[in-house]
Amino acid sequence: MAEEQVRQRDVVPKPSVLFLHPDLGVGGAERLVLDAALALQARGCNVKIWTAHYDPGHCFAESRELPVHCAGDWLPRGLGWGGRGAAVCAYVRMVFLALYVLFLADEEFDVVVCDQAICIPLSLCSQPGHTVLSSVMC
Repeated sequence: MAEEQVRQRDVVPKPSVLFLHPDLGVGGAERLVLDAALALQARGCNVKIWTAHYDPGHCFAESRELPVHCAGDWLPRGLGWGGRGAAVCAYVRMVFLALYVLFLADEEFDVVVCDQAICIPLSLCSQPGHTVLSSVMC
């Protein structure tokens, strides 16, 4: 009986997890996203990370072990000298990223992990019945 349950668990497909993150650089939020993605991948999940900015030369080494896709890197990160408007630009970049993934990237996923709350309503609109998690960093 126990062996049959183990076999059934092995047959169940692992979920596909999609991470949406604004800028995959070297910070605390990025470390959290990478650790979560690597842990899920180690458990057999299909993990993909989508970001609005990714520089393989300025990132955690572990990010090179994961499929990282970038969209919207051409959008500005600020509105002028001194980082003015950075929050507004990050918001716009994440809206663009979420819309791009939903309508142009042809991604299939079971779970979405959003790093900004703006992605939640957009992700919920895409595929009803899928799980959307938020890891908003303050």
